[in-house]
Amino acid sequence: MGSGSPGGETTTVLRTLVVLYIISRTIFAECPPECACMLDIKGRRQVTCSRGGMTNTIPTLLIDSHVEVLQISAPEENQNSLTIGPIFQQFSHLEELHIVQSNVPAIGKHSFWGVPTLKVLNLTHNNISQVLEPNFMGLANLIELHLDDNRIESMHSGTFRQLQELRILSLARNRITELAPRLFLKLAKLQRLDLSGNTLYELNPEVFKDVQELRVFSCRNCFLRNINTHLYSLLSSLTHLDLGDNQFKYIASDEFKDLKKLQVLKLDGNQIPVVLDKTFSAQKKLQTLCLARNRLAKVTNAAFANLTTLRELDISYNKLDRIETTTFIPLTESLRVLNISGNNIAVSELKYVLQVVTKLKALSLSDMSLTDLPLGLLVYVEHLRFLNLSGNNMMHFPAQVLAPVPKLAEFDISRNRFRGLDERLMARLETVPVLYLQNNPWTCDLCHIVPMLSRVNRSQYLKDVVCTLPYSLTDRTLGSLTQSSLGWCGSGLGYREDVFSGLSLTHQSQIGIIAAGAAVALVLISAAAIIATVIYSRHHTAYYYTHEEKRGPEHDAIFENHGAVLDDSNKPKKVSIATIDEITKDPDLQVIANGT
Repeated sequence: MGSGSPGGETTTVLRTLVVLYIISRTIFAECPPECACMLDIKGRRQVTCSRGGMTNTIPTLLIDSHVEVLQISAPEENQNSLTIGPIFQQFSHLEELHIVQSNVPAIGKHSFWGVPTLKVLNLTHNNISQVLEPNFMGLANLIELHLDDNRIESMHSGTFRQLQELRILSLARNRITELAPRLFLKLAKLQRLDLSGNTLYELNPEVFKDVQELRVFSCRNCFLRNINTHLYSLLSSLTHLDLGDNQFKYIASDEFKDLKKLQVLKLDGNQIPVVLDKTFSAQKKLQTLCLARNRLAKVTNAAFANLTTLRELDISYNKLDRIETTTFIPLTESLRVLNISGNNIAVSELKYVLQVVTKLKALSLSDMSLTDLPLGLLVYVEHLRFLNLSGNNMMHFPAQVLAPVPKLAEFDISRNRFRGLDERLMARLETVPVLYLQNNPWTCDLCHIVPMLSRVNRSQYLKDVVCTLPYSLTDRTLGSLTQSSLGWCGSGLGYREDVFSGLSLTHQSQIGIIAAGAAVALVLISAAAIIATVIYSRHHTAYYYTHEEKRGPEHDAIFENHGAVLDDSNKPKKVSIATIDEITKDPDLQVIANGT
């Protein structure tokens, strides 16, 4: 069998795995029983201890001295409790050391002295509360230092001065409240800095004088209210800036004028009410702009002026009730991803915007209270590959809406009010590789679900659809049903009063025919009842006249024989006439009224 065939490729992969296994067994003469020893994807010797339950120190004496990657971690239910000190000197080839989720309380003095080959040190998710300069002595070649998710409260000036080759420093989600002046002394080569999740309130530009080559800076959720723009002039080489989830209430039109190399800007989760004209006019290389979850009530006509390279724009979950077509004219050639979810923008206005940004590949319109889409909405965005309509109020979706977007690869209609999808829509969705259908009130009966059930074996997304109605099938997946297990629409128990709401046009027609038949039957029954009443009335009349002579004397007695209304003493009898109310209140009169 040739190596170019699928079978040949499988054989090659198996042979490679066998070879790697043999090499691993040969290379790793020593391997702790609680660890796994192997070669990583770069062919380096790697030891991974991830079962947890390790206490006190790492069993370095049982680890091969030629190890290049050492990973220590633990699951939540079986955590480690480790301390570290100068125990790594024997690993003269060690390049990466990961000790995470191990409750390490401190780094220890000179812990890494004698390991000059170390390039990556990862101590995230521990209990480290203090970081000092001596902790990093001997790490002259370290490139990455990750101290996220610890308990660090403060650091002195020059804490990292031993790490002059450092490119990446992450201190996210600690307890830092203030950055000491010259904290980043000697870190002239630092390119990525993450301070997210610390309660800083402000950023003093003086702190950043030593890291002017910084390319990526993140201070998300740092309780920032504003930024001294001198910081931007110091960090003018930034390409990525993330200031999301802070407390900015105002962005000046010249706020970012010094950040001319910026490619990604994230300002989501703030309190910005308006985007002013030419706010981003200096960012001629900007590709991603995120303004989601602010308080935007207006985006001015020239807000995106000069953003001719912008590919992704997110203005979702704001307070926008309209967007101007002219605002998007600068983005005509570049925009590929547009997210306006969670706003109150009329779909009729959106149609005109889509006529401008015709090269869109992804469009998100979730949580906008949409009940339907105009048939021609997507006519101008023929390159669309992802469409998100989740979280709306749609009950019916015409297949014709998707006709202009033949390249659609992902379609999200989750969290709507669909009970079923009709035959035409299902035929169209057969060409869409990825579907999101969850959290709809799917009604698993013959009137709603048959077009989906008939295709259930062709798509895992259909198999995972969960029935809401009838209650006898609640929480059953579509993949577990057959057509014989379905009942007729609304038959039997287990339907809410609004069971017929949200039907597709086809299903509504079916129900209309049933309703018409029921109406005809009701008319026939009513006619039969009238005929029976007439027959009974005539029979009763005939009986009356037939026996009239038997009733005559008795009937006339009260009028001809005045004694009939006199009592035994020849005094007039009292005759009372009862009202309807009196009859219903008097038990004796009720007996008379009932003829008993």
